[in-house]
Amino acid sequence: MGIAIWLKGMRPQTLPASVAPVVIGAAAAWTSIRQLGVCALTYPAPESCAINRATQTTLESRFWPLAILCTLVALFLQIAVNFANDYSDGVRGVDEGRAASPALPASPASSSSAVPTGTPPVAVVLSGRRDGIAATSIHAPARLVASGVPPKRVLTSAGTAAALACLCGLAIVVITGHWWLLAVGVCCLLAGWCYTGGRHPYGYTGLGELFVFVFFGLVAVLGTQFVLCGTVTATGVLGAVQAGLLSCVLLMVNNLRDVDSDRVHGKRTLAVRLGEQRARILTVASYAIAFVPVAVMALVLLVLSVVGSAGSQYRWAIAAYGVICLAIAALTIRAMLRRDHAHALPLVGLSLLVCAVGYVGLAAI
Repeated sequence: MGIAIWLKGMRPQTLPASVAPVVIGAAAAWTSIRQLGVCALTYPAPESCAINRATQTTLESRFWPLAILCTLVALFLQIAVNFANDYSDGVRGVDEGRAASPALPASPASSSSAVPTGTPPVAVVLSGRRDGIAATSIHAPARLVASGVPPKRVLTSAGTAAALACLCGLAIVVITGHWWLLAVGVCCLLAGWCYTGGRHPYGYTGLGELFVFVFFGLVAVLGTQFVLCGTVTATGVLGAVQAGLLSCVLLMVNNLRDVDSDRVHGKRTLAVRLGEQRARILTVASYAIAFVPVAVMALVLLVLSVVGSAGSQYRWAIAAYGVICLAIAALTIRAMLRRDHAHALPLVGLSLLVCAVGYVGLAAI
C-alpha cells in the first residue's frame, strides 16, 4: 500500500477549509495589534498609551509562533477528521462502489468486491436518475477502507493526527495561559468524530453544514484571532461568516457529488433531504453570498483609490485581485451548475484561500 493512497486519503482539496480560516483570523488579529500602537499626540502621553504599546510588543513577539501552532492544529484536526470519516463510512459500507473498477462500474445499490492492493484511489460511480436524465458516471475519489486499507490502520492514523493536533493545542494553551481553550479543543475533537462516527452521527442527519459553519467558521477564525490578540472584532466576525459559508459550500459540493449513493446507503445529508435541485440552488446562493462581495469590495476600494489619494499605491494590486475574484467566482458557479464536481471542489477551496489573501492584504495596507 503506497504513500500515494494515504495522501489521497487526506483529501488535499479539503485542506484549504482548515488553513484559510486561520489565516483570516490571524489577519484580523494583526490589524487589532497594529491599532494598539495608535495614540493621540499629546504631552504628556496618557498612561493607556504606554500600556497598549507594552501589550502590542508582547503580542507581536509571540504572534508568529502562535500563528504557526494554530495552523498546525487546524491541519492535523482536518486530516484526523478526514481519516475518521473514512473509517466510519468504510466500516458502515457507505463507501461501497467507490473502489469499483472503471471498466466494471457497479450500481450504488450493489455490493462491491474487495479491491486488490495498489488499485488507484479513483472510482467511477453511477449517479442514478435525476431530473429525468439517465444515470451517468461520476468520478469520485475512493476512500482508504474502500480501497483495501485495513480499518484499524485508518483509525490509528486518525488518532495519530488528532494527537498531534492536541500537542500543538496544548502548546498554545501554555503560551497564552487560556486553559479554558482545552474545552474548545475537546469540543472540536468530539465534533470531528461524531460527524460520521458513533451511534448517531450528525453527518447522517443533515446537520453537517451547521457544524461546519460553527467549527470551520466561527471557532476557527474567532478562536485564532482571540489567541493572537486577546479580542474579537467586527472584521473577525465578518471573516468567520465568510469562511464558514465557503466551508459549507465545500461540504455541499462534496455531498451533491455523492447524493445518489448516500441516499441508497441511508446517509441523509442536507443534499439528500432537500433533493439535488434545491440543494444545488442553495449551494450556489451560499457561494455567491460568501465570495462575490469579496470581489465587489475589491472593486469599490479600487474606485476609492482612483477618486482619492488613499491607497493609490495599491491600485493595480486591488484591481488584479478584484478581477481574479470575479473570474474564480464565474468559473466556480459555472462548474456547480454544470454538475462538474471534480472542478467545483478545488475551485471552492481556491476561493477560500483567495478570500484569506484579501484579509491579509487589508491587514498589510
